[in-house]
Amino acid sequence: MKVCFVLPQMLRKPIGGYKIVYEYANRLTKDGYRVAILFLNERALCRFHIPKLIKNMAIDIFTMIEPRWFSLDKRVIKISSTTPRVNEVLREYDLAIATGVDTVKLTRYFFQDKRKAYFIQDYEKWVYSEEVVNQSFGLGMDNIVVSRWLKNVVDIYGNKPAILIRNPVDTDIYKVYKPIQERNKYTLGVLYHTAAHKGFKYAYKAILELKKKCPELQVKMFGTSIPNFELPKWIQFTLNASQSKTVDIYNSVSVFLCATVQEGFGLTGLEAMACGAALVSTEYLGVKEYAVNNVNALLSPVGNVNALSENVYMLFQNDELRVRLASQGKEDAKMYSWKNALKKMECYIDGSTNIQ
Repeated sequence: MKVCFVLPQMLRKPIGGYKIVYEYANRLTKDGYRVAILFLNERALCRFHIPKLIKNMAIDIFTMIEPRWFSLDKRVIKISSTTPRVNEVLREYDLAIATGVDTVKLTRYFFQDKRKAYFIQDYEKWVYSEEVVNQSFGLGMDNIVVSRWLKNVVDIYGNKPAILIRNPVDTDIYKVYKPIQERNKYTLGVLYHTAAHKGFKYAYKAILELKKKCPELQVKMFGTSIPNFELPKWIQFTLNASQSKTVDIYNSVSVFLCATVQEGFGLTGLEAMACGAALVSTEYLGVKEYAVNNVNALLSPVGNVNALSENVYMLFQNDELRVRLASQGKEDAKMYSWKNALKKMECYIDGSTNIQ
């Protein structure tokens, strides 16, 4: 079986949705599938005023050498949509999998007479209008979603029930290296992101409140862009953290803070849990796929800065509670294995109508 994922343009920064697709590409390849990734690169380098021929050559080279932040199996075929006669190159693939609203139209164009799926990792209302997003669910593709709440939305507009395959985490990599009990309890991890739906402004306000009550606080922050404001010295920032670096960060903090407003799943929180950090998060819909308040995390209403700050402070003051939540979170993360997700994806690819 020959499978082609369709991603937006090649990016050099670590992106969660891309990482999941790359992981599927690697694991499917290992299991004997022929896998390609088509990158829709028409808009790449558009800010540079250079001849089209030279630009396309540069795009081809860029596509060939990236992604350097992820170890993509060399057997995975990378194709740029700017490649000459790309339609002929794509003709051999049996199944095409779109991966976002901006890939649906061209997936239908390039693979008109092929099986087509739409791998939906989020509800992209912050990029497109709600009407456009909803319409993309009803274009006749097989919809695959990563969470129950997304399935509930997509099924309203889809032609048939969506297939649920929750996002997994590799617990052979994301695991506890530094014992939970031995960590400096005043250390906090957080993801920096400029998109409003990621809720960083609430997380940062909570952190500043927390510092007033807890002068010992040390923060480890990471992200794919440099903060547009000056960080205090007690916040350590890592730009474009590699997979191994994020694992180190998760293992070096006692608590991980997430203030997301909306997200399809929220992989960062699950990764932190797998590495033994106690999760303090807003109760956005995606996090409910794996986090349960006062069982393996502390959850609070979206946008409530005071509640976020108080929950972190509670864990700083109560080692027994922190260790209990972190330990349970570590165990619960094991349920979201790549083995289960890959089995379901391969059942779909092979044409099974009974995917459990």
